Amino acid sequence: MNKYVIALLCTAICASFSNMSVAESLRCKTKLAQVGDTKAEVLDKCGDPVMTDNFCQPVAATTQPQGIQNGNNNVQNNIAIATCENIDIWTYNPGKGKFMTHLYFARGQLQSIRYGDRVK
Repeated sequence: MNKYVIALLCTAICASFSNMSVAESLRCKTKLAQVGDTKAEVLDKCGDPVMTDNFCQPVAATTQPQGIQNGNNNVQNNIAIATCENIDIWTYNPGKGKFMTHLYFARGQLQSIRYGDRVK
């Protein structure tokens, strides 16, 4: 019984590792776009995307003093400033029966790859 449990666990672990590597790459003909690639490298490997989009992802909120200090050096009327990071999304259509692929770039580098609906 223990042999079967161990074999099942090993199979599950191997399957999870194989899924991780697939989720972090996009095959473009004979080349592979991977997390960490620059936009130029992805363009060279995969060509132009079928669609591009972008959004500003909140990063942090900082507080800046905007007011008069009172007697014990406490600043009144603080203003919270939210900063964000520009995220570019490139969408590739790998072909009929495969999944639409969305590449997320930040600071010019590929950060993650996500899959959408299957192409009909």
